[in-house]
Amino acid sequence: MHPPIPNELPSIAEIRRLTQEKLGYRPCLWQVRVVEGILKHDKDIIAVAATGSGKTLTFWMPLLFREEGIQILLTPINYLGKQNVDSLANLPEGITGITVTAKNATKETFEDIKNLKYRVIVTNIEIFDKVGGHFDKLWKHEPFASKVISIIWDEAHCVSKWGEFRPEYKTAGRLRWIIPRHIPFYITSATLPPIVLQDVMNILHMSKDNAYVMQRSNDRSNVRICVREMLYPAKSYLDLAFLIPDKEPPGGWRNWKMPKFVIFFDNIADSIGAAKFLRARLPPELHHMVKWFNANMSAEFREVEGDIWGLCCTDSFGMGVDLPDIELVIQWRASCDLCTLWQRFGRVARKQSLSGTALFFVETKYFDEVKAKKARAAENRKRRAAEKALGLPPLKRARTSNGAQ
Repeated sequence: MHPPIPNELPSIAEIRRLTQEKLGYRPCLWQVRVVEGILKHDKDIIAVAATGSGKTLTFWMPLLFREEGIQILLTPINYLGKQNVDSLANLPEGITGITVTAKNATKETFEDIKNLKYRVIVTNIEIFDKVGGHFDKLWKHEPFASKVISIIWDEAHCVSKWGEFRPEYKTAGRLRWIIPRHIPFYITSATLPPIVLQDVMNILHMSKDNAYVMQRSNDRSNVRICVREMLYPAKSYLDLAFLIPDKEPPGGWRNWKMPKFVIFFDNIADSIGAAKFLRARLPPELHHMVKWFNANMSAEFREVEGDIWGLCCTDSFGMGVDLPDIELVIQWRASCDLCTLWQRFGRVARKQSLSGTALFFVETKYFDEVKAKKARAAENRKRRAAEKALGLPPLKRARTSNGAQ
């Protein structure tokens, strides 16, 4: 199969003008450079940029410069894919898209895709990488394959991090030998440190020598980071009590103003337990103002709508919901790696006009003073055990002038 003859590459000014006109946003230079790389069809693209910095816009911009072109977006969470497709309807250009999940991955759906009904196809790795599946067959259909602009791996750190429990990520490299070579891979994330990036490239058979790399800072200057020692047992959730007062505030609950918050947990049971603890501090008619959110919930129940005060969630929210007005993000316990922590902190103040706080609750045992105290105690136990083994009397400290030892 021969690659499509690329149109003449648009200028920076033309990319900016058309993006503003058709999509309603004026892109930054780094976004323009990413799109240039995609449109050249000669190398893969790697883009590392902070959460909320506009990576999603670069997914749709190439569609403006390739008539009937198609973008395929791989997302780690189906709900995130749905959000991406829903966002297309809000763009002035009105780009058609579909999210393909296990529920609608039917022959009829793929006939529509084959017949070029959609310009954006969002799916997950399990469907995309299924051996002998619908996508494998589509690559042999030249009218479709010749229209594909790029394959986008959103939240690409998951290729490296999630392979243990989603094995299709580990075997995704086989796609390199099935997908026509003129179709570039576009991998992007806010958290791709060198060791993770190299692992992703190894899995997907990519090389930096054959890739355009856009490396931007993932710093969030509008986010203040704080660490707080946990003072109570983790299962009591009492360290979270500051979020909701224990009695009705002056002016009543309905007039009470507080920062919208999200608390991240590493298991579903804790997210539900904490939400119930916080709800118990509210009158029954306001329990709905604090919700929990996880992958076990139905798609309908996971919809985050209306005015809420807070969410208790797992990573299903971390990469599954985009609320721009969150002012406080809390990580509960030091139980995740740095990439995951930074992804979670990245949920706060995504609207650049806001400032926010990322609060890290850490167990007492991880603080230097506590670790030093434990080390001294262990050394004393070791010394006493040695003295006992040698039959020596316990070492007594000299008395002070007031009689204390």
